[in-house]
Amino acid sequence: MNLTDPQIIASVITVVGTLAGVVVSYKYAQRRKSDPIVEDAAQSANVYTALNYAVDTLGADRAYVFQFHNGGHYYSGRGQQKFSCTHEVVGHGISAEHINSQNHRVSAYHSYISELIDNGLFVHSKIEDIKDSAFLRLIEKKGVKSILNVPIKTLNGKIIGILGVDFVKHSCLTLADTNPDSCASRNDPLPLMKSQSRVIAGYLV
Repeated sequence: MNLTDPQIIASVITVVGTLAGVVVSYKYAQRRKSDPIVEDAAQSANVYTALNYAVDTLGADRAYVFQFHNGGHYYSGRGQQKFSCTHEVVGHGISAEHINSQNHRVSAYHSYISELIDNGLFVHSKIEDIKDSAFLRLIEKKGVKSILNVPIKTLNGKIIGILGVDFVKHSCLTLADTNPDSCASRNDPLPLMKSQSRVIAGYLV
């Protein structure tokens, strides 16, 4: 065998190039896995896809994710449980409100959180019916007319966040067997919201 044969040389170059490409690709993939910024960006992209799907399918004006977190400690040593908006999409002409939804204390919105946990959803086709006055004032500033929130849970049932949609341009929100007096022009959005919350949960843990 003549090692100077052009065909052999070309074959060797091809093999070496292929192996080098595999090594580089592997190292790049490992670097992506170990880089929290890159990983977070990829996960967030999937969350935003789910939020856009909710907005488009339900005809909502705003969709968002709140995540629960510990915001420090009281002198008693007890953690300050808070929630903040981490992801948000809005329709044309709708204000982005994530900057105004940071570090809310759970204790300040007790009725809202309790209703969400006890019922597995927080829904009002008319926000005037909301009993939590602090939360009502919060969403009034956002121009909300109808609202639907569902908890985001891990596979073991731990609540880690909230998936929500707001209706701003109109108050048309229909939930079968929940708000019979609300608009009848849309299908029940609850199954979609629950399925999207499960999808989003997978990207938050």
